Amino acid sequence: MRNYLARLMGILNHKITYSQYVKNYIFLSNARSGVLISLIVAALELWMIIAAVVKIFTANPPPTFHWLVTHLVPYGLLFSAAIFLFVFCRRFISGGRVVKRTGVVARYIFAVLAIVFGIYISYNGDDFAGQAFVFLSMEMFVLCLFVWHPFEYFSLLTFSFFAYLFCRDSITPISYSLKVNSFVAWIAFLAIGLNNHEQRKIQAEKDERLEKLNIELQNKSLIDELTNVPNMNYFHDSAEKVLQDSSVELSSVCFVFLNIENFTSYNKKYGFKAGNDFLAEIAKILCRIFHEDYLSRFSDDYFVALCKLDTLDEKLKEARAKIQNSETSIRLGLKAGVYVPKERDIDPRIACDNARYACSTMKKKFEKNTAFYDDKMDEDFRRRQHIINNIDIATQKKYIEVYYQPVVWAENGKLCGAEALARWRDPVYGFLPPNVFIPILEDYHLIHKLDMYVMETVCSELQWAYEKKLPIVPISVNFSRLDFELSDPVKELDACVKKYGISKDDIHVEVTESALTDSNNKLKEAMELFHSQGYSLWLDDFGSGYSGLNVLKDFSFDMMKIDMKFLSGFSANKKSQPILKSVINLAKQIGMRTLTEGVESEDVYNFLKSIGCERLQGYLFGQPMTRDEFVAKMNDGTFDTSALKRAE
Repeated sequence: MRNYLARLMGILNHKITYSQYVKNYIFLSNARSGVLISLIVAALELWMIIAAVVKIFTANPPPTFHWLVTHLVPYGLLFSAAIFLFVFCRRFISGGRVVKRTGVVARYIFAVLAIVFGIYISYNGDDFAGQAFVFLSMEMFVLCLFVWHPFEYFSLLTFSFFAYLFCRDSITPISYSLKVNSFVAWIAFLAIGLNNHEQRKIQAEKDERLEKLNIELQNKSLIDELTNVPNMNYFHDSAEKVLQDSSVELSSVCFVFLNIENFTSYNKKYGFKAGNDFLAEIAKILCRIFHEDYLSRFSDDYFVALCKLDTLDEKLKEARAKIQNSETSIRLGLKAGVYVPKERDIDPRIACDNARYACSTMKKKFEKNTAFYDDKMDEDFRRRQHIINNIDIATQKKYIEVYYQPVVWAENGKLCGAEALARWRDPVYGFLPPNVFIPILEDYHLIHKLDMYVMETVCSELQWAYEKKLPIVPISVNFSRLDFELSDPVKELDACVKKYGISKDDIHVEVTESALTDSNNKLKEAMELFHSQGYSLWLDDFGSGYSGLNVLKDFSFDMMKIDMKFLSGFSANKKSQPILKSVINLAKQIGMRTLTEGVESEDVYNFLKSIGCERLQGYLFGQPMTRDEFVAKMNDGTFDTSALKRAE
């Protein structure tokens, strides 16, 4: 109770302060109430004016001039004030150009005239009791349906009641019961008005909190939380407006994809939290430099900007200098891919992708920091997108074919196996080499679609060989590191072998050395599971990476496939021969068989045979070929199949 009284005293002492939102909310609320009140009062006063005019012609005797003045003038004034209030409130609500100060004046004029009207009619009426309702009605219209500041409300209410009682008392002394009833009415009106104010205030504050929350959520949807720069949603919307602006010359603006080079090293050295803090500092640097442009965080340590082309070089130079100087212990850089739009209706997302592709072409090119997206890149990028978008169609419609490259015994040259290789004959781009589509599928984590398709095709064609009573050539299939993350090769291969009713001896599992350089427990478990289920496990491309000995130590393989790079410059490089001999001896010592790729000459063949390499693969024995070509060479005696098992 004491807190309530203290709050009431604070209200009446004008100590409550409002936010601008609450003020606007209450003003709008009053404007809406004003429309209703002004219409009601205007209708009532118009009715009274009409009744007075009718009385002039029908009353006998007719009313006096004094009567007409004392009635028509108040009716007209209040009617005019109501119309003025109505016009203002309607224009304000409909968004017309009106000044709030005018609205406050209109409300005060209406309120004062209405209260004075109520007191005046009650004072001049013959029926004192009946005319009191006119005063109370005006009080209700003015003080209970509008929302006043408590101090204003208290002042108007108290003044009007005292004025009413004073006027009544001047005519005839007021009774004790009228005093009591008037006080009760004053209390009731005060409670209604204060409650009305408090409820509107509470609702306004509630709406204000909701609006602030909505604004905060909207900002979060447009602002990157880590760096506090606009995110890609905001960037796309802004870039689209710039592109559609006919006053902007397209050739004068460009999309820039920014890559903070070597930022991963910073994270490794200082940790991700420090890395995030540093990335936020880099974002501030970029914001200051591109303050006239649109800048956004793309993802990770990538940013995009839409800026003027003629200022780009200067801004990139400044950005590189500031980023490099911000961290001295780690050499950071800034690579920029640039795309100049040619069409206004280009999707900003595609424009960013083009700039990103231009940036990606500088990977491992340390001498180059800026690349512009050109026609050649455009063709490469379109082909890249075609590969990504059509891998499923290519496997379904068999645009991708499985080719087989023979593997022979070094001792006698007899066929002992083949490696399954993918070749893509596309209806749009024609023949796509593996070194084109495989890296793209790996980059976009789609390589498992290709590898599972090749595996399925190999198993089905081995089944076909059994049905045709052909010699059974064991086939090695390749699995990428990503296959073990994106699918379950062990489960898939086992199901495929059972589906086509072939032997596990017919399939060799090849895993590249590079796939094992950042090995994890899941990959190691998969390798062990292949072995335990009876598959021959081959280490592909040994020597192509930098951790060959660690791989040999940590994993168990049946076959080592020695990378063809060892044979590069075989005759001229005298180191190649002793290294190859040592590798093959090492493999024997740890219980691994050996196969060397890339054999193209008789000299290499004879050398590998002399040092004990067991199997050979290369153009000397046959290029990759279709199944039908492979079978034809087996049938015509090109390949000696006498060492192979026969289908029963």
